[in-house]
Amino acid sequence: MTEIENASVLPRSVLVADNRLYRRIWQDPDSVSLLEDLDAMVIPYSGKPEMNEQQVAAIRGVLIKAGQLTSGVLLIKNPYEAEGYEFAEFAVESFAAAKYHALANVARLLGAQEVRFVEAKVELDDAKWSAGLNVRTPAARGGADLSKEVSKKLKARLEVEMKFPGSDPAPDDALRYLGRRNLSNDQQLRDLVEMRTGSNPISSYKMTFSGTRESAANLKSGLKLANAGPVEAVDIGASFSKTANKLSSVEITTEITF
Repeated sequence: MTEIENASVLPRSVLVADNRLYRRIWQDPDSVSLLEDLDAMVIPYSGKPEMNEQQVAAIRGVLIKAGQLTSGVLLIKNPYEAEGYEFAEFAVESFAAAKYHALANVARLLGAQEVRFVEAKVELDDAKWSAGLNVRTPAARGGADLSKEVSKKLKARLEVEMKFPGSDPAPDDALRYLGRRNLSNDQQLRDLVEMRTGSNPISSYKMTFSGTRESAANLKSGLKLANAGPVEAVDIGASFSKTANKLSSVEITTEITF
């Protein structure tokens, strides 16, 4: 396999290890199993892979095409694109922003005149399990600052207002677009399409949606790599791990006027 035709076979996360780190993982009995994983993949930057040769060649091709084949980086699969990856340190806000813009495009296809960002709420899990005890204790302070940091980064990626001239709704086009963005199973968006179909269509809609639901499994896969012993030791994905380890949810509220 030299190309990946089906997005379902793409790994959820990819670590591009420099050749020395890759050899170290390969030669360590406690770490070599990392190279067997096709969901959270470790690939060498340029050296010959010891496992999954065809899959590594295919992933390299995807990353080269996107200009992302860089030694010592962790990448997370974009859940809304067939072959898109994002650098781990930008993944949380990038994927939440992508969901917001997908909603805006659905609204546009349904005849919206305005999509307005209201607020982004970042929830962190500020507690941890005490070792050996079935109780939760407060985690280290700093969770509030981290929440503000993620919110600030996310807001910087969102247009506060998007205005359109308005049009008749095109629900079939909206449903096809949802399919292309892997959002066909999002019931909120399907309900919005339904409410703009037929008689007495909705004229305004305030909506709060999850900016992390579709990306949660991919973020978890990335954490598996970032927290692996030999990877953690060289600080690859450290800033991503700091955020994603605590992240509970990102909720974005918007107002749509038709």
